Amino acid sequence: MKGTFVTVLRCAGVLTLAALGATGCGGGGQEGGDATVEVFSWWASPSETRALQALIDVHKRAHPEVEVINNSAGVERAVLERRLDERMAEGLPPDVFQVHGGVRLMDWVKYNGLEGENKLEPLDDIAASSRWRSTVPASVVETVTHRGHVYAVPVNVHRVNCLFYNKRIFAENELTPPTTLDELYAVNEALAAKGITPLALAAKDRGTPAGLMWEHIFVMSAGAQYYDDLFKGRLKSPDTPEVRAALEAALEAVKYVDADAAEELLWVDGVELVGQGKAAMVMDGDWVKAEFQARGYALDEDFGMVTVGEDAFVYVVDTFVLPRGALHRGAALDLLATMGSVEGQDALNPLKGSIPSRTDTDLGIYDPLSRKAMEDARSPKTRFVPARNLSVPRPFFDPIDRAFWEFVKDRNTDKMILAMEAHYYIIQDHYDQP
Repeated sequence: MKGTFVTVLRCAGVLTLAALGATGCGGGGQEGGDATVEVFSWWASPSETRALQALIDVHKRAHPEVEVINNSAGVERAVLERRLDERMAEGLPPDVFQVHGGVRLMDWVKYNGLEGENKLEPLDDIAASSRWRSTVPASVVETVTHRGHVYAVPVNVHRVNCLFYNKRIFAENELTPPTTLDELYAVNEALAAKGITPLALAAKDRGTPAGLMWEHIFVMSAGAQYYDDLFKGRLKSPDTPEVRAALEAALEAVKYVDADAAEELLWVDGVELVGQGKAAMVMDGDWVKAEFQARGYALDEDFGMVTVGEDAFVYVVDTFVLPRGALHRGAALDLLATMGSVEGQDALNPLKGSIPSRTDTDLGIYDPLSRKAMEDARSPKTRFVPARNLSVPRPFFDPIDRAFWEFVKDRNTDKMILAMEAHYYIIQDHYDQP
């Protein structure tokens, strides 16, 4: 989830997408020559790169002339996003780039908050030819739609509120993986008493511990509906008993974490600590399942997974878009069509840990955890709520993520509440807009 990932496609001859009537290898309509499709993505870990490569392999079978070159510069996601901002402002966009659906996507659709400054091309033709309206849940389509136009290809749905655990440690200590706060506290105490680090936490990217707080502890404490109310600006103030209780619960959950050591770790390092048995648990999204597997750890042998927060399905959607002025528009449209197809999503998602955005894919190729996630996502009993990544404007998101890590270290609840109050108007103003 961190870093930068650049994919380059080269092809000879003519690429076509019949549904769109797009011809020419490079979007300029030229006959012949090489086409290069530059894709900006933050997928850079072993599991992420192999999942994206599997999708690209599907594309190559349909377009055998295309040469695929993957270039990973190892740049942190924040640096990638800054570079993307600079290139978009200068009118030098990549051909395709990754963005979360929802608020992040709309930042490009309403660039600088202005409808007339749209930086993306609508993808209504791809949506129509792929039958998204009938195969993708309405809540997911909504995250990529503005004023009736689709602006991104949703390639997956990730479940964020997951807990992973080392099977050997839990078996040797006769423990059951926790799904409630009381169970989590009890397991933490039992493990700590035996000198075992209960919870791996990575804090080099401040968004990782913040994810543990809001998408895990908060949902376990206050519930999915209150989580949605908080991050949709429906509260008068974030200074409520529910928010304070959840913050105190987070301090209890991480009390055995070495904050100094955590600041040196990325999310993939936390996964490896659990895989090696140096920590018993890690709380993060279902992409962790894929990362364990890419590193050689077997589901139900080396690690297991449970979800936390009763009936909660906190989700995030990864999407890819076509910026206006893309140099190789036609070839980019072909790739986006593959990303939205059944074949493309069935190649990507089993290796990514996510479930497809489409509901007409091949269930037989997914493991039991993914099939259970698909069932939960469609159940009327499930609280299917978007993660902060989809609903919260960045001017609120980033400072609160940083403030939470300071809270972990100074344990000053009042200070944390004040930081939230100082920025909460940003969410409220966003949702007050027509």
